[in-house]
Amino acid sequence: MIAALLFLAAYLPIDLINESYEVPAHDWRYVPRPLVQEPVEVDCVFTAETRDAQARVALVSGEDLSAWRAGHEHDELATTAVGARGALRVLVHDSDTYVAIENRGQQPVRVHLRAFAEQPYVRYLSRQRKLAVILISFGVFFAIVTLSARRFLRGMRSPSDSESNR
Repeated sequence: MIAALLFLAAYLPIDLINESYEVPAHDWRYVPRPLVQEPVEVDCVFTAETRDAQARVALVSGEDLSAWRAGHEHDELATTAVGARGALRVLVHDSDTYVAIENRGQQPVRVHLRAFAEQPYVRYLSRQRKLAVILISFGVFFAIVTLSARRFLRGMRSPSDSESNR
């Protein structure tokens, strides 16, 4: 039961951002901290308070964020469509990734942004974990073989109940 609860807890979403932002007309705001520290699959969901809002959310690298802040051309890792709400799911590899909210509308808009990680993205096991898995597997295997052999040999040495009754 405890193992099942731990397994379930490992897959609960981790809130990275759950805040509201006021974005002026024809302007943008960004979350002033990097989104993640390790590779992970991130879901970003935003909802504007007004139905006619023209907002979007973009994920940008730190270098592109600096270019955007300086008013230069920049690239975006991922972006939602322009509208009153949107969502995106992206595998973020770089720990220097930021979330920006852009308002392309004529009026200021208040946007609620939620970003969360579903589960860590693991590409490979470290050498120590591989070695631990191999050693534990061999230990369990040899324990099972040893116990089975002992019971088998004990059964071969002692006469069975059916032979002693004859």
